[in-house]
Amino acid sequence: MKLSSMVLAASMALGTGAAVAAGGPLDLSTGSTGFSSTPVAGGFVDLFTFSLTTTSIANASLTSVVNGLQDIDFSYIALTGPSGVFSFTQVLADPFETWALSSVTLTPGAYTLAVIGLNSPGVASYGGNLAVTAIPEPQTYALLLGGLVGMGFIARRRSA
Repeated sequence: MKLSSMVLAASMALGTGAAVAAGGPLDLSTGSTGFSSTPVAGGFVDLFTFSLTTTSIANASLTSVVNGLQDIDFSYIALTGPSGVFSFTQVLADPFETWALSSVTLTPGAYTLAVIGLNSPGVASYGGNLAVTAIPEPQTYALLLGGLVGMGFIARRRSA
């Protein structure tokens, strides 16, 4: 989905009286973080933010937590930022909806994870995990290659 589609979905949700909650900045200092919410009954828009300082590979998942008459239906889940818009794909349907985002490359900058949906009067919850792995800079590979060539040169001289 394009950014304009996400803006349209968010504005439609807001226009129908949906509640908007901010998840605050996510802490990815350890490489991964969990996030969760118990949105109000009816339409909701939850926004979680984070920033990256290096190019990274990101993976994420989100699962609904329901019991009895509780039900949560997601209409849109996406990660937006300098690298573009990355929509989650649905892996499992009701009653325990599961959505995933697999191996997307993110450049440094600020990102927003938008979770848009409809919650039942029984008020269900959801939880998820976001993990990032830094991609080494090209200079790191060049230094590694230079070290291997140097070790090979020294080993060859010693054997001769």
